[in-house]
Amino acid sequence: MWLRLTLLGMLTFATFSVLAASSQEQSNRTGEPPPIINAHLHATNERGITVDSVLAEMDEHNVQFAVLSGADNELAYAWQQKAPSRFRVGASFPCTDGVYPRMYPCFADNNGWPDINWLEEQFTSGRMTVMGELLYVYYGMAPTDEQLQPYFALAEKMAIPVGIHAADGPPPRERPEGCCPNFSAELGNPLLLKPVLEQHPQLKIWLMHAGEVRFHKEAIELMQEFPNVYADMSILNSVMPVALHRRLLKSFIDAGLEDRLLLGTDNMPLTAIRDRLESFEFLSERQRRKITYENAARFFN
Repeated sequence: MWLRLTLLGMLTFATFSVLAASSQEQSNRTGEPPPIINAHLHATNERGITVDSVLAEMDEHNVQFAVLSGADNELAYAWQQKAPSRFRVGASFPCTDGVYPRMYPCFADNNGWPDINWLEEQFTSGRMTVMGELLYVYYGMAPTDEQLQPYFALAEKMAIPVGIHAADGPPPRERPEGCCPNFSAELGNPLLLKPVLEQHPQLKIWLMHAGEVRFHKEAIELMQEFPNVYADMSILNSVMPVALHRRLLKSFIDAGLEDRLLLGTDNMPLTAIRDRLESFEFLSERQRRKITYENAARFFN
């Protein structure tokens, strides 16, 4: 059995490597930018963002697909219907009093929680292929709370990747008026997920925001212990100072985690994020390719 699994793993890795190299070579021949996967995007109508403007940016940067967190599921599905191959949709929850942190309606008929049977139907049908962004930090709930456990169990059973808000932000001044009175920054510590991963050893998680600044060491510690945990560095890679982003990204690389870092924009402009990655001299071209495409292609199958 061990030999069969080992051979299967080697074959899968070899097949993926060939496909990744082929995609890179095709980009070089056509003059297009190297392919990208955006692991952190939200369906929204704020700041002049529309599905057309998002698709235009994706076309400009050769983004193969984006993982779309949907609090307003109808809006997320409308984006997906516009370009079915470009978006992978996941449900964001729990939402305080049925309202998303950005004040969208969010499973209002069930106090901010999706019906578990409905959610399983979305995965079975292929309408949704990920879960998240999970917002228990906003809700004031620990990831070990019993209300979350059926969702983790479902994700593990169906091999659904789960995106977690793993950060202590945003600070109160950056939250919309009326948002999330039970927000608890302490719950953004990634190490709080350790009991969940011990209970669900096949669960695939990516840490959205990668712990940001306060919890980046804890993010590294969790990733080193659990090989099925990945991270995207959204917000750090755009809103935070370049020098800070550079230092924290290098700490993940130095910890040996280059194969589990993902590119996520969190709706920030992709050009500036890509320019930053290109400017960091400690990254090799292969490492940049892993962060922008290969790791996500593997993680999201």
